[in-house]
Amino acid sequence: MTNVPIAPVRPAGWLPDPLDDTLIRHWDGRRWTFHTVERPVATPAPPPAEPAQQWAPALRPDIAEAVGRVSGLLVGSMKEVNLLGDHLRPEERVLALTGAQGEGFGVLACTTRRLLFLFVGIVRKQVLEVEWNQAKAAIYDRSTKYLAVYTTRPTKRAIRAMAVRVANAADAHAIVDAAEAASAAPRLDIV
Repeated sequence: MTNVPIAPVRPAGWLPDPLDDTLIRHWDGRRWTFHTVERPVATPAPPPAEPAQQWAPALRPDIAEAVGRVSGLLVGSMKEVNLLGDHLRPEERVLALTGAQGEGFGVLACTTRRLLFLFVGIVRKQVLEVEWNQAKAAIYDRSTKYLAVYTTRPTKRAIRAMAVRVANAADAHAIVDAAEAASAAPRLDIV
């Protein structure tokens, strides 16, 4: 008995027609059938997409103006800056803002009515606020870089109503200056 090589078996399916490039023909696993279909025309690849521009909602004019005056970086805080308008009252205007750290990196805003810190993380959110008519003092400590706001007289035992870290001293000064300019501003000190 002679060994005749057996041709490999091709599985059944629609394949390019060996006689006509414009067709595909059905192969039943053993032979070509009479069933044909026009070969789908390959669509040209779409042109490469332009670099995606990050979509950022339009900021309120007072927020945009305050962002323009920030001397430090807002790295890691732009999400909160974009959300800041949702946390403001209709009559409230932002006088100054800066990047700050509470439970995470967020934004500290001095408004005409209050001092507001906003951080929005994946797991948690932190919103701290002190109305100017409740605040008795705000103290920025240059050595620790913490801005603390008190609703009682600031003593060693006094509990801070708000404390956030502001790394850029110039921005801390801008927040303090804006707070002093606000109508019912408390006594503000830089230590």
